[in-house]
Amino acid sequence: MLKKLIITGLFLSGTFIVFGQSGRKELSARDTITDRSIIYPADMERNYDELLKNWSNNVKYGDDCRSNDDSAVLFNDSVYIHRLYSLPTKMELVFNPVVRDYIEMYAGRRRNQVSYMLGQGKYYFPLFEQALDKEGLPLELKYLPVIESALNPIARSTVGATGLWQFMAPTGKMYDLEINSLVDERRDPLKSTDAAARYLKDLYGIYGDWNLVIAAYNCGPGNVNKAIRRSGGQTDYWAIYPYLPRETRGYVPAFIAATYIMNYYDEHNICPTECKNPASIDSLMIDKNVHFQQIADNLNVSVDDLRQFNPQFKSDIIPGDYKHYSLNLPIDKLSLFLDKKDDIYTYKADQYLTHRKVAGVDAVGGNRAAGNAITYRVKRGDTLARLASRYGVTSSQIKQWNNLASNKLTVGRRLKIYKAEEQSAEELLVSNNTSSDTTVVSVSGLTRTVSVPKETTTYYKIRKGDTWAGIAKKNGVSVTELKGWNRSNKLIAGKQLKIQKIEYVEIQEAVKLPEPELPTVIIDSTYTADLIDGYLKKIVRDESTLPRVRISTTDSDDSDRKNADDSKIIYHKVKIGETITQIAARYNVTKKDIITWNKLSSNMAKVGQRLLILLPEQNNSAQTNNGTQANTDNKSLTATNM
Repeated sequence: MLKKLIITGLFLSGTFIVFGQSGRKELSARDTITDRSIIYPADMERNYDELLKNWSNNVKYGDDCRSNDDSAVLFNDSVYIHRLYSLPTKMELVFNPVVRDYIEMYAGRRRNQVSYMLGQGKYYFPLFEQALDKEGLPLELKYLPVIESALNPIARSTVGATGLWQFMAPTGKMYDLEINSLVDERRDPLKSTDAAARYLKDLYGIYGDWNLVIAAYNCGPGNVNKAIRRSGGQTDYWAIYPYLPRETRGYVPAFIAATYIMNYYDEHNICPTECKNPASIDSLMIDKNVHFQQIADNLNVSVDDLRQFNPQFKSDIIPGDYKHYSLNLPIDKLSLFLDKKDDIYTYKADQYLTHRKVAGVDAVGGNRAAGNAITYRVKRGDTLARLASRYGVTSSQIKQWNNLASNKLTVGRRLKIYKAEEQSAEELLVSNNTSSDTTVVSVSGLTRTVSVPKETTTYYKIRKGDTWAGIAKKNGVSVTELKGWNRSNKLIAGKQLKIQKIEYVEIQEAVKLPEPELPTVIIDSTYTADLIDGYLKKIVRDESTLPRVRISTTDSDDSDRKNADDSKIIYHKVKIGETITQIAARYNVTKKDIITWNKLSSNMAKVGQRLLILLPEQNNSAQTNNGTQANTDNKSLTATNM
């Protein structure tokens, strides 16, 4: 009985005494440290203020909530000490006046935010515990995002730290988090938590002290190392406390206070809000680009809910065409998505996925040249998609050309459409051969219809009351042109004014196809023989596969060899309509031989191309005559280009 009275007296006196399994522990300097100049971390304050924007007077609390008012419930220091020391934590949770200030901040002016974070914690804390346990880390580290981001997955600090765990971009990429314009996996609760657990484990491998790890997580290992050096090599957080950046000084005390309030909120009459996240969420892989609105309209879920389930997508777009991404959905919506997948991907795709695949109207068949423009009158049953398909353009282009605000078309409305140009090879050749002062109208066979400019002169009889501007407008000319043609500045009724116009007259003319420009090949017999010797050695591993061609290698009769080889080497100029098979039959060689000798990449040769032919020895007289005739014909072709 006496012992109980002594313990009660010690708690009531406020003296800092901690009871453990081994008895009483006297306070050290770290337990009594004070810091009147301490400032709350700016980003922590900013994240808490962000929560107030989402706060509603209609917040729903659990049925077991017993909070009757918003007044703060505070306790003596001895109570805080006992409660902190009683928590089953691996990390050291000390108490001092700085920690007390943070506890009273959470229990007082931040109690509403604590309610919100407790509600969110029902969803996030199990995720954190799983990742921490996987890496063998203290589970109380799950309260780190409370002071980092206030459990807001899209929180962003003034320096760019993002997500629940407030990763900077370089650190996030170091731990395999993808960051681009549409996706930021620092905002992904699962992936960012896994990365944070690995990062904390790496920091503990450096410092071996969890307080130093938390400090390094906030301000970076560089600042912690600098504080250790300035303190003379001390490796205790409270020993290097005065040498840390001002905001980091309050970081560990804030973490200790957050751990306290998350466990003893009920003692301060703080009730958790109801978590809006569903009890069970599953994921599926998305392999095409899709917008949240497409999903929302087809699955009857709100875009806000999709953002809450998938905060990693920054612009409501999942870029599945780039790579497969995971989409989180409530369990009851998962099978519905799979059933309606095709409908979701195509639903209003032009409206929500406005990223153009190609740039420039020419590239997508929308050349806006005046000659390509047509005026189309909308008929019953017409849709933008049908018109776009008919004229080889896109729905977005038709909307842009006609300033349409929606996809609806009014029957009878006139639309301006710039048709896609589809020119054949013949038309392209004709257009290249057309002079600048003529316009091609049509092409048929080897003739074309062209419009040729022709100057005509007409006369206008001046009437009483006519003006220069009126006459010019009637005749489609300018006042300056009228005065220039008539060399007069006066209008006299009854006189005639000369008017010159240019009209286009259609005529038929033959189409002259341009001769393709080909490189000139100059044949030197000595050079050619040496070239063929080296060429055959490179491309033919087994000379027995060559078509009965004898190439002499005797040095004593070098000139005879070259003369003999020249008689078996020709260059055949490919004509229109010829095929390699026909050429091979003509010279009694194989198609494969021609492809090999000329290093052709396909079974086709271009018109005008000169093909190397190695003539085989002929035993049959008829074949010899044919070969000789072919040789003669092609030598004449070769000589033409010498």
